[in-house]
Amino acid sequence: MPPRRKILVVAGNLSHLDQFVIHGFFKELAEEAEVYLTLPEQELETDRWRELKEILGDVFMDVSGYRYLDSARKAGYQIGAASMFRNRNKSVGYKTRFQTKFFIDLNVPIHWVSLSGFGTIFNHRRVIALRLVKEIPSVIRGIRIFFPFWSRIAEQRVNRNCSLANIIGQLRPDTTVILMQRQAGFVISAIAGCGYFQIPSVLIPVKWDNATSKSPLIRVPTRMLVFSNQIKGVCSHLHGMNPETIIAVGNVEVDIRNGLVTQSRTQNIALIGSSAGLNLSVPWLTCVTKTISNCESLDLSSTKVIWRPYPTAEEANFEFMRKFLESNNFLELDQDILNNRSHRASGRTFAEVRAAYERYCQLLQDSILVVSECTSAILDARARGVPVIVPALRRDAVIGSQWHMLNGFEHLQGLVTTGGVFIAEDEVELERLLTDFLTNPRRIPPDNTGENIFVDHRSYARRVLDVVEDVLSGR
Repeated sequence: MPPRRKILVVAGNLSHLDQFVIHGFFKELAEEAEVYLTLPEQELETDRWRELKEILGDVFMDVSGYRYLDSARKAGYQIGAASMFRNRNKSVGYKTRFQTKFFIDLNVPIHWVSLSGFGTIFNHRRVIALRLVKEIPSVIRGIRIFFPFWSRIAEQRVNRNCSLANIIGQLRPDTTVILMQRQAGFVISAIAGCGYFQIPSVLIPVKWDNATSKSPLIRVPTRMLVFSNQIKGVCSHLHGMNPETIIAVGNVEVDIRNGLVTQSRTQNIALIGSSAGLNLSVPWLTCVTKTISNCESLDLSSTKVIWRPYPTAEEANFEFMRKFLESNNFLELDQDILNNRSHRASGRTFAEVRAAYERYCQLLQDSILVVSECTSAILDARARGVPVIVPALRRDAVIGSQWHMLNGFEHLQGLVTTGGVFIAEDEVELERLLTDFLTNPRRIPPDNTGENIFVDHRSYARRVLDVVEDVLSGR
């Protein structure tokens, strides 16, 4: 029986804790270890923390605040942006992200180095020029000659204005667990502090794609815990980490003990949108709604078709939604999106976030089919045995379209080989797949080999504890 370990959990804001609290991760962790938590000082003064504190009770041995000044936040962001440009030739994903910074929502063709591409760019030259001006500082900082020197100065600025090293030095935990959404100042400071005091650091990306969809890490942890073996391979290349230091453990939201693969109670169809512009969804949405309305075997009086675009607060997007609904009266807009109360919406209490997340899970659970752009809903649905169609239409694809994203981001390319995920590259294939699942609805159990979706007999907290024990045992 291993001794009770002393674990320090580092978070950059309270939202990083949401899913871990919802799924009881910290309570289970505390059953076998002494768990401490540190947050930015300003987070501990909020009503949201007071609400969470009451829910968590005495889970943490102690909660402390660390100094995290705006200069450290800003420097961390700048390092990430410059590092992405500096390493743009290392990853097709970084090239894709860089392209979208300039060309998204402008209908610029993927092969933009062409007559039609230059014509579209010329027509939007003012918008592109403004975006270019905004990115010039990151480009200059990322130049080969400047980056090594500038990044060291920026990293020093982070460490001077973030007191995580002091917290780590005073507490001297056996290991530090860092919850990461993207490379940020607090992540740099926490890893540096652990290195200084020779304390193992374990980095946990909050979402399945957070380890791969942002920028390369300027400092690497002792271990990084990722969603799947496919993500592990991408991370090893992007961050220059030894594959043995990256461990596939799944995600706190996907746990075999939750009995996710069950038959749905209803016959809903869920249409999920990503953060790309709503106008880019029109081709596949039009094809889907037409196919559904023409399906003779589908009883629309007993089947709900629920459209859940990415959360938005922009009135122009709501106006687009209203107009699209007018021409498809059998389509329902997800009420959480309509009322800006999804679990991804900002400014919500923890109770509201938990309730919204449960409604989102129920939406997937009650669906016979999910049609989703490249979002985490694909893996959430597959964990529940729900088949997913990804409408990545190839014809006339532009920068920012789903076909562009699917082929441009390494972490999304694993979806192509994920069992139960079907890629529709044209309207004919999309219509065929829709008709098949509408006339013969069925569950498809997820492939839990770990290649694309990782689930095993252990709880998520147990998997994390096993990695911690391996690190401390020198394995």
